[in-house]
Amino acid sequence: MISTLLVGFGFSATTFHLPFLNYLPQFSVDVVISSKPDVVNAVLPHAEVYGSLEEALKIHDVDLVVITTPNHLHGPQAKLALEHSCHVLVEKPFTLDSEEAEALVELAHSQNKQLCVYHNRRFDGDFLTIKQLINDGKLGDIKRLESRFDRFRPVPRDRWRENAGPGSGIFWDLGPHLIDQALQLFGEPEEVSANIQALRENGQSDDTFDVTLHYVDKVVKLGSSAFQGGATLRYDLQGTKGSFRKFYLDPQEDQLRGELSFDDEHWAITKDNEHGVLAVVNESGQLVEETVTTLKGEYLTFFNRLAHAIEDGKFSPADASTVVPVIKVIELAIKASAQKKSLAFN
Repeated sequence: MISTLLVGFGFSATTFHLPFLNYLPQFSVDVVISSKPDVVNAVLPHAEVYGSLEEALKIHDVDLVVITTPNHLHGPQAKLALEHSCHVLVEKPFTLDSEEAEALVELAHSQNKQLCVYHNRRFDGDFLTIKQLINDGKLGDIKRLESRFDRFRPVPRDRWRENAGPGSGIFWDLGPHLIDQALQLFGEPEEVSANIQALRENGQSDDTFDVTLHYVDKVVKLGSSAFQGGATLRYDLQGTKGSFRKFYLDPQEDQLRGELSFDDEHWAITKDNEHGVLAVVNESGQLVEETVTTLKGEYLTFFNRLAHAIEDGKFSPADASTVVPVIKVIELAIKASAQKKSLAFN
């Protein structure tokens, strides 16, 4: 069994990590870092609670450290865990600096430990669906992808993600997911351009962004708005044989918020009215549309693969080395937005 130390016990930890760690028999959450031991023990009565990661690692020999703290702490805490010969799962964004990210990858390699970033959106059902459509050649040569995470949150909330500070703002929150998916599909771009803004009244950090990844033969547009009150466009994928368009987000996040059991028949299943539509030219030269059933989401697969990677060294679900380019694109997009021009990725 993989003895696990959970750093943080807020929304991210209790919603996106603990349900899987408790459900799968490979993991045992034995130690938690939190300032609220009573809250932790009400959920995990057997767990030992400490106020700092440094203190806990001096006392406990654990296999895995799961980091769910604010973004600016990810890099230093991952380094500390690796120096104590622990495997690490760190929330996105991996780090706030690509040089730090590269140094952590080197450290993990030297320690022969898994360093994994929680890019669970690689296992969204809709992302798996467009990946399959591309691999099957259904749309021919891909020329354009638009990928968005829009929400209706017109009033800022008083929380670290939205207040001023390093790693705050919607771009550091949602940008890593959108960029990672794009790079998983098409690799590193030739150039990056961006417009990152704070449009909400009294907003302390950015709440809207539009980023363009320029490739030799295609363009990828990524974005998020805090002012979309209707059904959000998730993907608009266009190619030489046709196009695919899907609205609505993958259901797994909302199901986790609602504490739906993983054994429920509806777990990770997209509703019938939320599937995407494929439009292609048939043999008669006519453009025809068909609904494409969204593949089942696989967040459980993420944690199963993490367990196998730790136990057998097999197939990390999101090895940190594959995430370094994501941080580089984020850095470049921030510069491109400030300079109001397209910048080369190198």
